[in-house]
Amino acid sequence: MKLNSGRLWLRIATYGLLAAVGLLVLARALIYWQFDESAVRNNLSRALQDSGRVIKIEGRISPVLFPSPGLDIQRVSISEPHSNAVFARVEELRASLAWMPLLFGNREVKNVALYGVSASISRDLEGRLNIADLFQRHSQNNFAIKLENLLIREGTLQLSDLPTKTERRLSSISLDAENLRDNANLAIGAILDDDKQPVRLALNTPLLIQDDQVSLSELDAVAISNVAGLGETKLSLAGQYKLNFAALQATGSDVTLAFSSDRPSSEVKLTLPQINASLNELTMPSGTLSARLNYARSQYHLQAALDNLKLTDAGLYADQLNGDFNWQAGTTKINVKLNSPLSLAGMSALRMQPLLLTTTIATPALPRGQLLASMDGELDGDLDEPRFNLRVGGKLDGSPLAVSVSQYGLIKPRHEATVSLAKLDLNRYLPENQGDPVAIFQNTKDIPLDWLDFFDLNGKVSIGELAMGRFRINNINSNVRINPRELELDQMSADIYEGRLQGDATLTRNEVPHLQVKQTLQGMSIRPLLVDLLNFSRLDGKGSGKIDISADGKSFAQLRDTLSGEAQMSLNHGALTGIDLVAALKNLPAELKEWNTTSQNDQKTTFSSLASSFRLDKGIARNQDLKLASDLINVSGNGKIDLKQSIVDYTMDVQANPQAFARLKGVNVPLKITGPLNAPVYALDFNAMVKGKKTEGEKQQALKQQLKKQITTILP
Repeated sequence: MKLNSGRLWLRIATYGLLAAVGLLVLARALIYWQFDESAVRNNLSRALQDSGRVIKIEGRISPVLFPSPGLDIQRVSISEPHSNAVFARVEELRASLAWMPLLFGNREVKNVALYGVSASISRDLEGRLNIADLFQRHSQNNFAIKLENLLIREGTLQLSDLPTKTERRLSSISLDAENLRDNANLAIGAILDDDKQPVRLALNTPLLIQDDQVSLSELDAVAISNVAGLGETKLSLAGQYKLNFAALQATGSDVTLAFSSDRPSSEVKLTLPQINASLNELTMPSGTLSARLNYARSQYHLQAALDNLKLTDAGLYADQLNGDFNWQAGTTKINVKLNSPLSLAGMSALRMQPLLLTTTIATPALPRGQLLASMDGELDGDLDEPRFNLRVGGKLDGSPLAVSVSQYGLIKPRHEATVSLAKLDLNRYLPENQGDPVAIFQNTKDIPLDWLDFFDLNGKVSIGELAMGRFRINNINSNVRINPRELELDQMSADIYEGRLQGDATLTRNEVPHLQVKQTLQGMSIRPLLVDLLNFSRLDGKGSGKIDISADGKSFAQLRDTLSGEAQMSLNHGALTGIDLVAALKNLPAELKEWNTTSQNDQKTTFSSLASSFRLDKGIARNQDLKLASDLINVSGNGKIDLKQSIVDYTMDVQANPQAFARLKGVNVPLKITGPLNAPVYALDFNAMVKGKKTEGEKQQALKQQLKKQITTILP
């Protein structure tokens, strides 16, 4: 017969089809001949009897031929060891058997598909898992499991851990494991149910099974969720792992654990070269932690090395943490180097003791240097609340410092703090002055207030000595409140120029900052205060005062120019320097040219008391009630002091004591004080008063007439 004959090929096709059908019929007959539902049910029920577990099959058992011989079993449950409690339940189980072993009466399971799986895995108080017995080898007659593929759909897993009193639930579990007898691939997906927000889980890895050991050469696991205040968060795990189910131990290398969030933008990465795990603990010889957080206008960076980490039921511990923390807010930079053991008991209670800190603060507000602080102490807290407490002591720029800070919250933290500092000299950091130092209120540079954006703080502060410009103040104690809108010093007290200060001060951060000050002064030396604040040195004495003032401005100079409010002052046993009124009166009516010259530093008028009140309006202080009293003269006066122009325009009436100056009885000597605050002119034009008079009697008569009038001869 010819090979190209159509009749030949028709016969071949017909006989081949009949042979295939025959084989299928034979296979089906073989399956049904070997299939005994009651025998299968009994064999499966006793499959785990050596571990004390009972398998119940509540549904039907059906043989399957295509695509390979096997079984379809409905509603299967497995009990806990030696208990009637259900450990796991499967709505449908499909198992495929290998052909060749089946022909010889052996059943070798090569593919398993589970649908509607639910199980509970728990660990008791002694650390024993309720699934440990399932990893042991079980003897089976004519029955073996050599899986090539495993599939799970719509699974649910309940996790319970009695030592930590935690429970978790995984739902919507799907698992695909292919080519398990060779280089397999494993893919798992699930949802971790949470009271606040579900977490989506995914895992992919190559898989190699060798006896009791499973190797995961490139594990890539991720957990994704949406957290209030953080947006989408992502936790990922990567590395190489080996799991020994017989010994229930695991090892890992090149392990990376990473966390990220959207709002605020953050990244945290823990790198572990080597890990060793058992049911009781996880040990890591070393690790590297890096973190980044961008929030508002701040950037946070942390780089830390960890030695001898251990994770147990009790928590996470490290023998040593060496870190470098950087915080940048705008152009301000803070660097903190820290060194301490680390304890995180129960994965919640944080403790670092002893804690060593070295801090450097660099900011344009400190153009001539950096603030340096070295401190030691302890840090503790609770991550669940979250709350942290820092207690340290040391030195700030060489001056003793003690700090106690409590932080509540992470994203928008609130702080409570107590700070004690021996000395703070801001002149070391403020812009350098050209020439002689000037008073603080002549500084025209903007006061930096951006740092308020990063604080919500209530606390107490004490400073032994504060220097700023020429201004000095000691033993400062105050309640402090700082937030982005306001800086408040409440119940403030201090030693100031041999006296005592008490009161409040508030700086409100409007478009133009607003300052409100209410203070009471007792026993203060007035001259050094006025010199250091206003460059005014012509008044001396010791006394008391009260101020209630406000100002608006971005610099000290602008605050000076807008000062408004009220001020009261009373001095005892003081002096008005630059003029000697007593000596001048004794020389009347001589022609005293020095009365029309700049005040002299070696001259002064002493007094027993001086009282005055001022009304301030936009940098100008006006006074109508000055009273000066001494044994030889009494002085009353009024006028104004212009702080913006730094000039004085003041009129005084000087009245001599009749017993000391009998010839000036009833005569008031008018005195005009004008000019710069630091060098005023005292003016009285005697030459003009007695011009044209020749005899002594004529001069005295003219002087008596003219001295009763105010003199306004000197322009400011």
